[in-house]
Amino acid sequence: MAQNMKNTIVGNAARGLCLALVFLACGCVAKKPPAPSVPPPPPQAAATAVASPACEPTRNSLYDQGVCAYDSGEVKRAMGLWRIASNTDPDAAVRQKALFAMAGVKLAQANTEAEMAAAMELFDVWNKGTPPGGSGEDPRFLLSALKNLKPAATLKEQKATLERECAKKLAEREEHVRKSIQQQVRALETIHQQIQEKKKGLINN
Repeated sequence: MAQNMKNTIVGNAARGLCLALVFLACGCVAKKPPAPSVPPPPPQAAATAVASPACEPTRNSLYDQGVCAYDSGEVKRAMGLWRIASNTDPDAAVRQKALFAMAGVKLAQANTEAEMAAAMELFDVWNKGTPPGGSGEDPRFLLSALKNLKPAATLKEQKATLERECAKKLAEREEHVRKSIQQQVRALETIHQQIQEKKKGLINN
């Protein structure tokens, strides 16, 4: 009896072990989910801005520093550096290049006759010290000024248009003053007439 019971227990354990192995083979045993894949970081965008050659460490003169500042949009700082370079740099060619750069920028920025005259004075100073063939001046400092230049015919037409507009406004102003004077005269005549009628009434009474 005891032997039969032992065989039954062993048989049941064996069947349980077989079932467990079957479940494991079929994938019924819980497994850990795979770790989510991390997308690779996007490649860094390549820099599109091209540094000015004047900003290179080997070019450290005040003139080059001014060109670097100008190319970076710091026009006021560039003008200050060029002003110092035009007066203190031991190289005459550098002084001439600084003068030319200042004159070109001033000419491009000129909005009045006085500013235009100041730019032309700088050009005169530069011209007097320029050797034959120049000193390696950068012509691009004149590009903005050249783009703003207008033909003489255009300037004449603009002047004629301004004169017509001024004449029209002056005529309108004169007409306004004339009408105002006429109204005042009529008002005075009305007052005078009223006074005369009152006088007649007093005399008749």
